[in-house]
Amino acid sequence: MSFQFILRTTVSVILLFAGSQTLLAQPFGSAAGNSQFVPASGTPRVAALPVPTRNQTDVNSPVAIPQTLDNNVYEPTTVLATVGSEYILAGDLLPQVEIVMWLMFKDRSQEERERYKKEIDAQKQMLLSNLLLQAIDSKLLFLAFKRSMKPEELEQFEERATEVVNNAFVSSIEETLPQVKVADKQAMKRLRARDMQIAQLCTLMIEHEVETLRELDRILKKFGSSLDQAKQTFAETNFGRQAISSDVKLNYEITHQDMLDYYRDHSEDYQIKESVSFEQLMVQFKNHETKQQAYQKICALGNSVLQGAPFEKVATTHSEGPKKKSGGKYLNIEKGDLVSEKVETVAFEIPVNRMSPIIEDEKGFYIIRVNTHRPSGREKFTEVQGEIEQLIKNQRRNDAIQKYIKQVKSHVPVWNRLEDKKPSG
Repeated sequence: MSFQFILRTTVSVILLFAGSQTLLAQPFGSAAGNSQFVPASGTPRVAALPVPTRNQTDVNSPVAIPQTLDNNVYEPTTVLATVGSEYILAGDLLPQVEIVMWLMFKDRSQEERERYKKEIDAQKQMLLSNLLLQAIDSKLLFLAFKRSMKPEELEQFEERATEVVNNAFVSSIEETLPQVKVADKQAMKRLRARDMQIAQLCTLMIEHEVETLRELDRILKKFGSSLDQAKQTFAETNFGRQAISSDVKLNYEITHQDMLDYYRDHSEDYQIKESVSFEQLMVQFKNHETKQQAYQKICALGNSVLQGAPFEKVATTHSEGPKKKSGGKYLNIEKGDLVSEKVETVAFEIPVNRMSPIIEDEKGFYIIRVNTHRPSGREKFTEVQGEIEQLIKNQRRNDAIQKYIKQVKSHVPVWNRLEDKKPSG
């Protein structure tokens, strides 16, 4: 796969982060419980967790975190923006940048990452800039939410919010995690649109093969973040959304003609690319003393399937590939998606339900069996009508919310280090 393709993919992730995240997740219900909530204060917060060092790993990490940006550019305590008396620190955003880039480049070699370091760093800077703009908007809405309450209401909110935040956060993870596990590209797009942060955290859990929030906390700490910090971001974002509920129209009636016009105007978005879904057995050279030993094992795995053993069971028990715990399943793979070009070529050439011959690349040996092969085409309007209706609603909500944020910003001084502007207002 070419590096230019990787960068294009990275840009698409950046755009997803900078998109309509502000309004798509559902706001909390009324606060309940007696736990203490610590809201963002006017005092600069100190990021207690260090930025991860090169090649930092633990037993829960399948690969080392690729450090593709010189993290010494910003210390975690560097103030990137102020919103009124609130601070946004580099330590709030750099972990998110590192997580995105890890997900994008975890399968690339260190040599390739070093070769294109300048280009990757430019993409990371762009991502940081977009995340900062999004964080400023969320902070503005959170301040508007707090200022909309009377002093006694604010006191009650601060006394009771932590339990609501924790319950909502846990419920969101529990609801989204099984959906992410089986999601294809379109489903993932919808999950990210609903709540980018939760979809990203669930993806991180799946990639590290963990199931509990305690394990997720350990993973986040490798990136310089923590579960508490994730909950804080979740709280501010979701409470901030409540600020607009009484002042901004969020429900719109979308006509059939509106949806049909959108479908026609965005016809390229509904083109279906050729894709395959397959199962894979893999034996890695690095796990065996000799190449011959690796070859003997892949032959044994293939023979087991040919003799009647379930492919999924053989993959789960004996394969050495990254998808072994999911039975070696690769769903809706398009050309350019796979790191191994040789595996990808075979996947698009062999007939459905037929096992491939042994495939070899620089990492190891593979045997695959294609389950479905979907030709290119175009999704029918009736199949995407519901999605289009939601997209139009989201766009109209976004326009209204951006107008509202602009009004709030006129009353709150904002300074953005990356734009090097003095506080407005």
